[in-house]
Amino acid sequence: MKKIALLASLLFSVVLFSIEYSPDSKAFSATSVAVSLDGEKLVAGYIDNTIKVWSLLDGKLLNNLSFNSSWVTAVAVSPDGKKGIAGYDDGMIIVWDLATGRKIKSLSSHTSTVNDLIVTKDSKTLFSCSSDATVKIWSLADLAFIRTLRGHSGSVFSIVDWPEQSRLYSASEDGTLRIWDSSTGQQVKVIRAEIGALTAVSMDEGRSILILGSEAGQLKSYDVKTWSSLKTTRAHNAQITKILIDNEVVYTASSDRTIKLLSLPSFSLIKMVTGHTWDVTEIALSMDGHVLYSSSTDGKLKVWDIEKASAIGTLIGFGDGEYFSYNSQGNWVSSSLAKERVTCENGSSPAEVGKELSSILLQLDKLPRIYTTSEQEINLEKSTVSFMVSQPVTRVTVDEEEVAIGEDGSVVFSPDGEGTYTLRAYDSSGSYDERILTVHFEETVMYVVKEISSYQRGDKVLVDNYRNNEFLVNGEWVDETFLSISPPDLEPPIIIGERTQKVSIGKDKYLTFSVSDNGTLTAAEVIAPDLTVSRRTLNSTSTEIVIEVNGTGVYTVNAYDSDGNKTVATFYLEGEEEPFWVSKDYGSLSKGQQVKVAEEGESCYYVSDYGWVEKDCLSRSPVTTGEPIIDGIPVQYASSAGEKILSFKVSDDVNVKEVVVSGKAYPVNEREREMHIIVNEYGEHLVVAKDVEGNSSEAIFTLSAPDKNEKSNRSLFLLLIPILTLAVLIYIWVVRSSRKKNRKVRL
Repeated sequence: MKKIALLASLLFSVVLFSIEYSPDSKAFSATSVAVSLDGEKLVAGYIDNTIKVWSLLDGKLLNNLSFNSSWVTAVAVSPDGKKGIAGYDDGMIIVWDLATGRKIKSLSSHTSTVNDLIVTKDSKTLFSCSSDATVKIWSLADLAFIRTLRGHSGSVFSIVDWPEQSRLYSASEDGTLRIWDSSTGQQVKVIRAEIGALTAVSMDEGRSILILGSEAGQLKSYDVKTWSSLKTTRAHNAQITKILIDNEVVYTASSDRTIKLLSLPSFSLIKMVTGHTWDVTEIALSMDGHVLYSSSTDGKLKVWDIEKASAIGTLIGFGDGEYFSYNSQGNWVSSSLAKERVTCENGSSPAEVGKELSSILLQLDKLPRIYTTSEQEINLEKSTVSFMVSQPVTRVTVDEEEVAIGEDGSVVFSPDGEGTYTLRAYDSSGSYDERILTVHFEETVMYVVKEISSYQRGDKVLVDNYRNNEFLVNGEWVDETFLSISPPDLEPPIIIGERTQKVSIGKDKYLTFSVSDNGTLTAAEVIAPDLTVSRRTLNSTSTEIVIEVNGTGVYTVNAYDSDGNKTVATFYLEGEEEPFWVSKDYGSLSKGQQVKVAEEGESCYYVSDYGWVEKDCLSRSPVTTGEPIIDGIPVQYASSAGEKILSFKVSDDVNVKEVVVSGKAYPVNEREREMHIIVNEYGEHLVVAKDVEGNSSEAIFTLSAPDKNEKSNRSLFLLLIPILTLAVLIYIWVVRSSRKKNRKVRL
């Protein structure tokens, strides 16, 4: 069997052959395009003043309308499918009956080009914007003008509405986004986008993100709730002419001849669609999101397969009203004069030459086609996936197994767990379209209803996949009869108690709570912050538990029943900050120092602004320290040299702050120090020592003049000095005399 691949249409090439045409000397542009909500009709506006309505079911031209002598610049279709609306270069708006093509009414108020038209979902209200710098609101039900919104200083190129909030948003070449109350016409807010002239605006379906497009090709997104800027990026090399948002994909059309698909909110490029040779003026999406329609100043109207980024149909118009159309299979039709301007590489002739425009068909692919996303998700509640196939499809297979096709072309099948599946859609000739569908299984929490392996009844497990009546749990396939999406009938125990309980630090502490169950309670565990476990064995349906604990902090309580169900609760024992006193030196903490204790562990207290301290280093009662000790000789004698120095030592079990001698203070700040104080006079001197705890002690020392013995000894010493000096001199004289005598004897 032959597989037909739909390749992207690049420039004027199609599958198996290339097609070229000679453009008319007059520019012929398709300015706008819209598609009906039911997906059956395609409406296009042109600069030759015509509006053409095509059937997307069979490609026939339903209407070729000419209501005005000016260019058609914007088209829209009411959501109920009853009315078509066209805006013109001269500011006129014309409403017609979409079924018959009959003009209903002209709406005249704008004084310049109508740039954009939107209709509310209820088909009752029409909004229009224009190069005359205004936005206008019309009653489409009554075909009457309602009000004009003024505030912009330049052309308004694009609008979007939020009818549920009575909001209308307009983007202008003056660089501002203006927000209006559509019910009153009052301007609510002005946002300066700072990306130059604004040419396009759109909002996501959830109305949480608004995106602006600029003349320079930039995109900028905003959070609708806060109006904070989310992201700015340069998406195109020229003016952005249209923005559409579908799910999490942003579609942009540009004067740089391209259409881009960008991810939301990152604006990263998903795909770029090329094929137009001049500005892309407008794009529209089918309701199912599989097909994109575009118009361009190159005169081409294109129908795109979004997933493959390839054109499945192209319609080209010339300046004199002649047309030709081709699809990706190489089928083409032409009006009588247009066929002379078209050449095919293989020399093929058009399948049909129409003498009248109404006989020209919009050539669309007639291939079997599958419409689906590349990934779908299943879970225990939704075990099927679905996709659509085109009309020519007669048979569908999933991994070579045939599945049924619904009357509307829908296909539903139940995958055997997550994985990749090959989808094929065949037509009567045996040609087929093939897609690879990746199915993901949503992880689901289930309950064990029968004991198995390491799991007990009531345990929660995470199911990762499903196949052949088995669940994948933690890498092991388990028969579906052992698990249930609903918990067992027996509910787990209930733990009740104040989640935050006050306790006194340094005193006995108790955690109080109660447990109950429909069945029999078997045990309760209390896990302390240090992970020590206290266990109580139970055998009742309810009980109150008061358990002594050692400290503050978070305690975890586990309660078990006879069916293996388990409940977990956490309690916080909070102690009020209390004063403690350091009972012995600890780090930088000094004995007797007052501190604040905020938490308590089994063997430690937590001291604010310090950290954990062993319990035996702190006391709930003030710790008194001893008085300073002053140690020295009560009666001291001054030096005979005349200095009056008083000497003593001070010490304490805490730092001695200062020593005061006869009214004069000397700083110490040590636990022990030898003191040598110069005083002015002999006599008694009062010494006072003070420590850092405020304790003090006193001592009296007497400083006397040097004693008499010391004076006598000094006088004797002074007398001996000259005597010793004389003796030394005599000794020296005797020695020298002796040497002279010895010298004479030798001679």
